[in-house]
Amino acid sequence: MTRRRNLKGRQRLADVDGEIDQNSGAAAVDATTAALARAFDSAWERFIEIEGSRVDNEDNRKRLAARIVALARAGETDEDTLAQSALIHLCVLEEATRLGSKLKTAAAAPLPSPPAEPATTPQAFSPQVVAAMSEALERCVETLPLQTPSRVLQFLSDRILEDASRGEHDPQRLSELALEALRTR
Repeated sequence: MTRRRNLKGRQRLADVDGEIDQNSGAAAVDATTAALARAFDSAWERFIEIEGSRVDNEDNRKRLAARIVALARAGETDEDTLAQSALIHLCVLEEATRLGSKLKTAAAAPLPSPPAEPATTPQAFSPQVVAAMSEALERCVETLPLQTPSRVLQFLSDRILEDASRGEHDPQRLSELALEALRTR
């Protein structure tokens, strides 16, 4: 049994079927959705250029989309900023994955003789540490000029990963250490 509402003289809106608005033809694309889509496309193309086709997978697409949506919900509206921030986040995640793989491979390989100095314990980064590293890199990027060369971003990413693997997990401290290393390089 369906209930009918008394609309008191107001007409009911026509049903919308997919992409077609029954009242006016093709539905206008929401401007925010279009901006998010453009930011995604821009970041994704640059991510594939930087990392190569081996990272072209559904998981990375989901991570990128989730990051862009999170930034938009946090109030960011500039497409370029959304794309750049999400790209940095995804590159940091990819670098953390590579570092984790290297550490696992190094841990699995037998050592012919004991090292002269104590080796650092290989570790996988928790989601909280990855988020801290991403935030640290974003803080670094905010302090640098808009058109920062990719080799500088790579240096900062490497430094943040190195410091995080040593146990530093505070985003503020990670960004300070990375920027100081950049200044003294």
